[in-house]
Amino acid sequence: MVQAFLTAFRSAQKRRELALLAIVAIVMGAAFIAFPAPADRMLNIQNYLITVGGIMSAFVIAYLASKVFDVRRERSAIKAELDFLAEKLTLFRKLLFYVMKSRDFWVRYDDIAKFKGSFPTLTYERLHTMGDDPERQVFWDSELSNNTIELYLAMEAITGKLGEHGQIPWVYDRAAKFNYSREQLAQGYEPCNQIWYLLEGRFAKHGYGRFNDTGIWIGFEGDARDCMARIDERLKGKDFHRERLASIASDFHELHLPRMHVLITENVGVPSILSTSFRSLFVVMIFGVLLPIVLQSMDVSDKVNIALTLSFVWVTSLALLSFMQGFSRFLGEDTAVIKEQ
Repeated sequence: MVQAFLTAFRSAQKRRELALLAIVAIVMGAAFIAFPAPADRMLNIQNYLITVGGIMSAFVIAYLASKVFDVRRERSAIKAELDFLAEKLTLFRKLLFYVMKSRDFWVRYDDIAKFKGSFPTLTYERLHTMGDDPERQVFWDSELSNNTIELYLAMEAITGKLGEHGQIPWVYDRAAKFNYSREQLAQGYEPCNQIWYLLEGRFAKHGYGRFNDTGIWIGFEGDARDCMARIDERLKGKDFHRERLASIASDFHELHLPRMHVLITENVGVPSILSTSFRSLFVVMIFGVLLPIVLQSMDVSDKVNIALTLSFVWVTSLALLSFMQGFSRFLGEDTAVIKEQ
């Protein structure tokens, strides 16, 4: 809700800025047409334009250099946090793999093999997608434990489909690292909530008698403890338990995955303030410096000289106003960040 408010506020602010630019453009254009300066003043106007354009270009370049440095520093911090959360997600995926392969955790473990044999293409996404799906309906009508399969598919949606002989090779690589996309995060978002729902939220109704509290295979016990401790330091030294897995899944659904999505979004593309400032710099240098110099180097009629000079003034003025609007917006955001700190 807060994000929606901020988006609406910024959109309204953008519309106000565009409206101001349009009003200034119309007023200046009408004034230049109605009251053009005489031809003998064009040289001075051009010199003033070159001077102002050069000074403002230098200011914008200095500002851009400073802002680029800030963006690089911010993105370095974002990358560090992303790597930290990505490592947690990788550990969570390993932990889920250990659970999936631990027969004693699943009261109706044999149903999983039967499901794979009867419904090899049915996934968690298909199971929870609206619309007509005959295969899905056959599954719901079958004698298989629906909740057992739902939990298994939710885990599989996060870990990835098991490969040959039911294995995922990277699980055994302690140095395995991944850069997750927003699509991958979205794919695991709802399954995390489903894991919590079946193992804790509605365990008495949907999980009791289907999943054991413990049951990790002895060969995975140490690795499971290590994963849990590295995901959440409060679980250091704790053995695997259904409720602890549910708590971890809930943290990923409510905290880690949304935070990773925000960080990835902030870490891609060029910030609008930089792109706006660069466009303003480009326009000012072309119409406020380069073209006036070129015009002074040419022998043109008074009418052409007046029209081109006033056009350069008009375009340069609008570019500077656009830059000042963006700069003002940046100062407002920067001040708000300082107050929050």
